[in-house]
Amino acid sequence: MNQRNRISGIHHITAIASSARENLAFYEQLLGLRLVKKTVNFDDPTTYHLYYGDAEGSPGTILTFFPWERLPAGKPGAGMVTAIAFAVPENAMEYWRKRLHDHGISARLGRRFDEPVVTFADPHGLPLELIGVSQPPASAQWANSLFPPQSAIAGFHSATTLLSRLEPTQELLSESMGMVLHDSEDNRYRFTTADNRSPGHFYDVVVDPGAEIGRPGGGTVHHIAFRTPSDERQLMWQKALQTSGLAVTPVRDRKYFRSIYFHEPGGVLFEIATDPPGFTVDESPDELGTTLQLPDQYEALRSDIEKQLPDLGPAGFIHRFYRPETGSDDGQTIVALHGTGGSEHDLIELSERISPTSAVVSPRGNVSENGLARFFRRLAEGVFDEKDVIHRANELADFIIAACARYNRSPDKLVALGYSNGANIAAAVMMLRPTIFRRAILLRPMLPLQNPSISDLEGKNILMLQGRHDRVIPAESSRQLFRLLQEAGASVTAISVEAGHELTAQDLEAASRWLSELSVTEPAAVP
Repeated sequence: MNQRNRISGIHHITAIASSARENLAFYEQLLGLRLVKKTVNFDDPTTYHLYYGDAEGSPGTILTFFPWERLPAGKPGAGMVTAIAFAVPENAMEYWRKRLHDHGISARLGRRFDEPVVTFADPHGLPLELIGVSQPPASAQWANSLFPPQSAIAGFHSATTLLSRLEPTQELLSESMGMVLHDSEDNRYRFTTADNRSPGHFYDVVVDPGAEIGRPGGGTVHHIAFRTPSDERQLMWQKALQTSGLAVTPVRDRKYFRSIYFHEPGGVLFEIATDPPGFTVDESPDELGTTLQLPDQYEALRSDIEKQLPDLGPAGFIHRFYRPETGSDDGQTIVALHGTGGSEHDLIELSERISPTSAVVSPRGNVSENGLARFFRRLAEGVFDEKDVIHRANELADFIIAACARYNRSPDKLVALGYSNGANIAAAVMMLRPTIFRRAILLRPMLPLQNPSISDLEGKNILMLQGRHDRVIPAESSRQLFRLLQEAGASVTAISVEAGHELTAQDLEAASRWLSELSVTEPAAVP
């Protein structure tokens, strides 16, 4: 069989979960996978279909879930994929063992085909493995990943299926799909696909004549999909498999790829999916997974569908995360909050210049005003929608808490850096959720709430930088904010710079000096 007629590797694996929220928290925050698509089940639009992968959602890295809420647990068994293995750098195995232990997850250590293996399960019982490899397969590293490349998951290593008989399935894998029997160990047989440089090029078959048939449910695999590079090649596979006597479905358009399905002789549901068009057909690479995407036939029902979908947790923000070089991290995290019309990119450089040894998380405001991003609504110039201010401040505070967990940052060392509208939302968070920020640098702020009920701000340090010629921010509003924060117990420093509403080098110098002087007595610590 020539290379053209061989399956090149795993495309994706789809499993079943019993809670969308728990599923998202585990795979994104604990394992560091990127949520690349948030959509719904084609056959059940009131259920999410969540896709995780590398930065681009590359074939060979994509693990997807149907999270049916409160679905009873299934039981992995014969006729199913019974374990999903990810590839990680071999020297990161101890890191992962400790990470799982620290999160209370039971894990077993072992070796397989002379590679180290950590075996564990997700919150709903889905069997997972991390396999250490000397040369991890190529995958696109997510800029906002929890982990540096030397520790991060690099797509699939393999999938394991449990069968009662080997021969009929081996004939399909070898004769029809072009896989090669690579090795065997006891009752495990490892097949390899055509592209041994890409993620997911191993498929293991464990044979146990006495194995019980699997029972679908939470914590089980629904199907496994293999890759094909084009529609033309997919049609070739469809015809060849039908000729061999298999019942193959018509091509189904799944928006991000096209699919055909069939059951292999041992009962496992196989899919052959096209590499194109990919996940950027409806979201830019930076925005993958941030908004609900619906199949075209359900778009008219969006409002009803959104009401029926379960809560995924704290509201998300499109954001950037920057981590300083290992060894220089002071443990502090700057939360950079842009002004009206800005973005998550605006204050990254300023943050790094103010404190080069601090991490930065920079969210984009979730409110749009004439196409310009803001952190809360206003009723008119200088007149804020205070109900929305309160809602958005709590929304931002919840995001910051989640971001600390996601990026393994200390929640006790957070510094707000806000400009204009970003300074105002930072001030609102300090008033409403005083435990969030320890320090705040407010650039061109004004009072966000007229009659706030402020908790004790004792021990909080705040720098307010005002422009002497600022025609946007009413000076009296800034003075009111100063008095209110000071009366609540905060140590507030107000500095006027020779500027208008724009930021200048004086702002950078004053902010950097203030933060440095506060930090000089504190030992650096890596969280």
